[in-house]
Amino acid sequence: MKTAVFSIISPNYRYRARLLMESLREHQPEWERFVLIVGDEAGSRDHEAFTSIPIGDLSLPNARQFYFRYTLLELNTAVKPWMFALLFARGFDRVVYLDPDIVVYSALVEVDSPAPDSFLVLTPHLTGFISGENHPSERTILQAGTFNLGFLAVTRHEALSRFLSWWQEKLEFQCVIDLERGIFVDQKWMDLAPSLFPDVRILRHEGYNVAYWNLEHRTIAGEGRDTTVNGQALRFLHFSGFDPEFPRDVSRHVNGLKLDKIGVAAASLYRNYAAALRTSGAPLSRHAPYAFGVFSDGAPVPDAARIAYRNSPSLQAACGEDPFQHAEKFRGMYDRSRNPRAARVAVETYTLLSRARPLVRLMPRSLRSAMREFLLGRRDAVPAAPRVESQLPAGLNIVGYVTRDTGVGESARLCANACDAAGVPNHLIDVDRRDGLAKQAVYRTTIHHVNADQVPAVYREIPHIFTSSGYNIGCWHWELPELPDEWIASAEPFDEIWAPSAFIQSAISASVTIPVVHMPHGIEVANREACAPEEFGVPKGRFTFLCMFDLSSIPARKNPEGAVEAFRRAFPTGSSPALLIKVGHAEAHPEVYQQLAKQFRDVPNVYLTDRMLTRARVNGLLSSVDGIVSLHRSEGFGLILAEAMSLGKPVIATGWSGNMDFMNAGNSCPVAYELVTLDRDYLSYRAGQRWAEPDIDHAAYLLRRVVENAAYRKRIGERARATIRSEFSPAAAGRRYRERLARLGLLDRFALPSRAREAAGR
Repeated sequence: MKTAVFSIISPNYRYRARLLMESLREHQPEWERFVLIVGDEAGSRDHEAFTSIPIGDLSLPNARQFYFRYTLLELNTAVKPWMFALLFARGFDRVVYLDPDIVVYSALVEVDSPAPDSFLVLTPHLTGFISGENHPSERTILQAGTFNLGFLAVTRHEALSRFLSWWQEKLEFQCVIDLERGIFVDQKWMDLAPSLFPDVRILRHEGYNVAYWNLEHRTIAGEGRDTTVNGQALRFLHFSGFDPEFPRDVSRHVNGLKLDKIGVAAASLYRNYAAALRTSGAPLSRHAPYAFGVFSDGAPVPDAARIAYRNSPSLQAACGEDPFQHAEKFRGMYDRSRNPRAARVAVETYTLLSRARPLVRLMPRSLRSAMREFLLGRRDAVPAAPRVESQLPAGLNIVGYVTRDTGVGESARLCANACDAAGVPNHLIDVDRRDGLAKQAVYRTTIHHVNADQVPAVYREIPHIFTSSGYNIGCWHWELPELPDEWIASAEPFDEIWAPSAFIQSAISASVTIPVVHMPHGIEVANREACAPEEFGVPKGRFTFLCMFDLSSIPARKNPEGAVEAFRRAFPTGSSPALLIKVGHAEAHPEVYQQLAKQFRDVPNVYLTDRMLTRARVNGLLSSVDGIVSLHRSEGFGLILAEAMSLGKPVIATGWSGNMDFMNAGNSCPVAYELVTLDRDYLSYRAGQRWAEPDIDHAAYLLRRVVENAAYRKRIGERARATIRSEFSPAAAGRRYRERLARLGLLDRFALPSRAREAAGR
């Protein structure tokens, strides 16, 4: 029987679908595998174990209205019957659906050998009793639906057309989470299927759809291919609600259910799944933007807007064919009124809660966000810049610390390079210049390369730049998953924020209400001046790794000790490669530098220098070393890593945070890690936040592999160079700038500068 199997994801779940489809390729190789992508795709994935289907291929009625009325979860379930219809139209005799957070552990024999005339195959949530009333309970299962639609198998049958028409009719408008009305997305409707349609089979095999809701009465034993559930072979485990960043919790849907409470064999499956997720692209994919999460002007679409739209015929009529074009119809939903006394009490309450941050962090993120919004409202550290109708020409003012030798200063310079490459007129404004004439807006749009903590000071310094610009953009860097609460009000003067990495985008967008746009830097290592490791004491001819960081960037985050320990384990005896540690701004942190010098003094083949270099000499050093090591605990972007990759250098770095925008196992060496909670403050990095603790042994293995395997070293170096040059070059970044500004109506037609003309000519 010709069979198709599919799953449905938005781009942020690609890494889970990848594991599902690889498990199906192993255990059901004869089934053709598909994944429906709900939202924008981030490039082609020809090497995947499945065929991607864009949502635009479905025959959805009034597609833009369909996308708008549903939340992400609702939309990903509402489109299911249309995907079934598409695959049956392609000639398949049987179509199987599996949720993306499933892994198959053995062949689905019971599905592959159906009973005669079997039409629908459903699996029940429960095949045993659940005690108590805490979730999951028999009552909550009744609310969600008898059958779990993480799995459904449909075979071509005389009732097929009638079934799909009925299901589509229900899900076009009623695939919602509304427990008071007895509806839970697509799932609750399927309770009617056994009585409405013939030949419906309820598959009670307890090796199917094992998940948190039935673990109380399903015992997992054994390991590998011999894993069983209540004595039957494990077919697939549904990791519903499991988050690899909280690997001790079984599911976010159940408070208090830990891996150590579900048995050794079951816990082992969860731990293995967490490890597999980390290597399948989780750090990059999980922050992928959702195409239907913003209006056409880039403003986020709140769930309240979707609910209001689907419940209001007049609002539907006013929005026409494409409600995404009508952000103005929904902006009133954000208005809040607060009397001064209540606001003062709220701020005092918030201050008290902040002191108990470790306890507050135990609350769900959504509750913490709601508390912060309710208590603080719009507490203004800096005023919102008044909206003006700018008469200035189209182009971009670039505000920043243009002459500083810092990452934020480099951010502004990279922005100017990208604008030049793409023909976007630009004007640099150096915050540090004392010449007032140099601090004037020339163009109607301004981007401020100033981090959130410095925005109030810069606003006081140059308020006229904010007020004379028709549109203000902030470009912020941040290195942890949550933006500090006291920085949230720094977004007030801006119309939107540009985030150099998806990691930064995720952190900022969770805290502010303006659009946060993923806008990576454009990387180019030009103006190189010779600078060899031998200048810093490294013997000539040694294979040399470089670990480079600034002491102003909080050494605990950069973790040079981790790099040294991994190097020591990789090359414990005899002659070996060298590790050169280059630190910046040691003169401002003499005690920290002396402590590092003392720590590393007796480690063979480790060389430490605090010599300051020009940018051209830094580029020369990057060109002359053989590899880069960064066992950081977090990075906002990872500029040095991207620059090294643009030169074709092998990069060994912690596989978490901003650098995973451009790093993957095919073009570099991501190091395994475990997320840990900070037990104390590190300046602005507050206790209770999370960062990565790299696996030193894994890093040591990768160091040895890079040294010993020349073919591997060459392969990842070539792929690294190709990745940066195709996706993260100044030209690529500049194109993203042009597209965004044009979409906002902020660019007119103008002549391309010479560099862009040359690029266009090539």
